[in-house]
Amino acid sequence: MFPNERREGILAYLETQGRVTVEELAELFDISVDSIRKDLKALSKQGLLKRVYGGAIRIDREAEAPTPSDIAAASAARIIPEPTATIGTSADPAKEESRRQVASRAYMEINDGDAIFLDVSETSRHIAEMLAAGDKRCIVTTNMIDVPAILAKNPLVTALVTGGYLSPDMRGFTGPTTISLLEPLLFEKAFISCAGISLPKRSVTCDTMESGQVKQRAIENATYKFLLAEHSKFDFHAGYRFASLTDFTAIITDTTDVSLLGDIAAMGVPALC
Repeated sequence: MFPNERREGILAYLETQGRVTVEELAELFDISVDSIRKDLKALSKQGLLKRVYGGAIRIDREAEAPTPSDIAAASAARIIPEPTATIGTSADPAKEESRRQVASRAYMEINDGDAIFLDVSETSRHIAEMLAAGDKRCIVTTNMIDVPAILAKNPLVTALVTGGYLSPDMRGFTGPTTISLLEPLLFEKAFISCAGISLPKRSVTCDTMESGQVKQRAIENATYKFLLAEHSKFDFHAGYRFASLTDFTAIITDTTDVSLLGDIAAMGVPALC
């Protein structure tokens, strides 16, 4: 892991904990305490945290210091150019409308005070836009770099970014650091996207193992797990199976296929439309 990636991970972890020790970080990132001390010294010089005896503390937001969310978004903006098309965006208006319908139904499941997780998808972007325009007070953890900038428009919403390896292709964080930073975080609700669903195999798939492992950790840490799936995702297989349909509390979909809805119900998983 490169030092800049590790330091980004330290900031994200500090945002969730408020205070960290050198030994804790050394164990988390599997490096020496001397290396961690150098990281904390560098981050302190940048004004991103405050060093204290044995570790560091988060700088108060009210002091208007950059937050890990700000750092992640700014770092991502420097690393990769603004996309001409967002993740999953299609020139087909019907597909975009499907995503918005799924996002709108997902938004209905979010309540004041919820701590939720949004993964990397265009549907997550739509959910973030609805939260930014809404009046719900909640905490949103995400590994998608576009989400924090959207949520920053609404002071009622607190955004946490996982950090980790930034994949320019998916515009999101993946890898062991991302998974480690997610480990202590608990969510009332996780909203998980997918590339495909096979009802006969009861399998839910995505394109890469790295993305799938992040989804798995979020599912494990959530009380309620919602699968986001437009009608086009059914009867399609992608490369990595990250969950079973029965791992989810419900499937949020825009399908109007009565037969398909019946098949889903027969598996004991509610379909929310």
